[in-house]
Amino acid sequence: MPEKLGRYNIVRELGKGAMGVVYEGIDPTINRRVAIKTARREVLESSGRADELMARFLREATATGSLNHPNIITIYDASEEDDMAYIAMEFLEGGDLFDVMERKQRFKPEEAVEIGALVCDALAEAHKHGVIHRDIKPANILMPTDAAPKVADFGIARVEDSNLTQEGAMIGTPHYMSPEQFMGQRANARSDLFSVGIIVYEMLTGEKPFGGEALSTVMHNVIKSEPIAPTELNFAINDCLNKVVLKALSKRPQDRYQSAAEMAAALRESLKPSPDPAVTQVEAGEPGATVAGQAPEDMATIVAAKLPDGDESPAASPRRPAGKKLPIPAIIAGVTVTVIALVAAISLLAGGKEEAGGEGGTPQESGRPAPPPQPDAYFKAANIVLVCVDDTGEPYTQASEAVERAIDQGSRLPELSGIEGCSLGNGKIVLTQIGKGEQTLEVDVRGGSKHVALDGHAWDKFRVVATSEGYLGAEDTCTATEPGETASVMLILLKQ
Repeated sequence: MPEKLGRYNIVRELGKGAMGVVYEGIDPTINRRVAIKTARREVLESSGRADELMARFLREATATGSLNHPNIITIYDASEEDDMAYIAMEFLEGGDLFDVMERKQRFKPEEAVEIGALVCDALAEAHKHGVIHRDIKPANILMPTDAAPKVADFGIARVEDSNLTQEGAMIGTPHYMSPEQFMGQRANARSDLFSVGIIVYEMLTGEKPFGGEALSTVMHNVIKSEPIAPTELNFAINDCLNKVVLKALSKRPQDRYQSAAEMAAALRESLKPSPDPAVTQVEAGEPGATVAGQAPEDMATIVAAKLPDGDESPAASPRRPAGKKLPIPAIIAGVTVTVIALVAAISLLAGGKEEAGGEGGTPQESGRPAPPPQPDAYFKAANIVLVCVDDTGEPYTQASEAVERAIDQGSRLPELSGIEGCSLGNGKIVLTQIGKGEQTLEVDVRGGSKHVALDGHAWDKFRVVATSEGYLGAEDTCTATEPGETASVMLILLKQ
């Protein structure tokens, strides 16, 4: 450990980062504690991009040094000495939001909104000065012990007049990146807001909106999949806040909030008794209303109805619109009605049993055969298809659309002709039962596809993980809905 860096006396090591060590130091001129972040050129030489990475490191000082805001960490100094670059910044007691989220699975809506809104306040200041952060994530939001959150680590920020980052480079942390970042497009202020939306979602629900362990899985979910509504994971979230978060997670930048100030205002407004739609930019239902109290007409459940006489068919009960998920309160209400109806049916059967066979009689004794048991849903087989893609941009998007069409049309293979750098591939797949025995099957795939026979009813839910040399892995989870069905799994592997 060095004794000095520039004019700063080094006190102790605080931790290590990707580029170097972070120290606690003292500025002897004014006796101020500072945190000193370093980057050693020798550590970066092995990447072959030492000059670029050193420039990116010092850019944090350039980007953050021009900003003055209570929710942005303050930079005091930056320099380079003996092949070591360093940045001196304010020293803060406490950890970061990632640490807090690890200890605390869910936040109260008021807490999540306050943190999200303060991060938006900080970004509004940065964006006003042409600085796009591009790596907003919990680990880059510091949580001082006795102060408000502060946004840090502008190391990969883009200053609007800077040319350090090439177009087409995918920069950021996968679980918190926007669709346009994954596709190598130019990130703007609305990309940062997508990342804030992910963090707020995770604080409210304890879950990431776009899950997955493999990079290609996360990428597919961010670009193509819609997240589960926060209200389905946490009853404490009101309808307005639910819609504000989902708007922030819109796939198209033009459908999100157009500025950090707008999103901060919408978050804060969403918790008011009667949110103003002009501020939230969403239409919310009546505060406090639940489906159990008053269901919308298109989701109503018939609790009691007079059956028609003769051969007249009963009127069809209202059905839920296709594609709309039933909120959890409605499910609970439905379960309650079902239980009541089931108890009534059992009572009627018991009464009939006593009339036909006397006390203790059985259906067989009354002349009625017992209904056959209904088998559980399970898979008898799986058709696995591996698609290899060499580019994260348009080829990946086209391959994803081809896979979706094949699944929708029930095709065995996707149509990949005309997609540059895309083909059926070879690899290894591992299928693992979920919840029942954890049996595992390992199978080699050649020529892009493989039919796998699954033995036993325990294969009602399984995880499939695919790997191929030179490509990032991919995974998916399949849940059976019918007895003896065949799972169709098409996985996209992205070139490393």
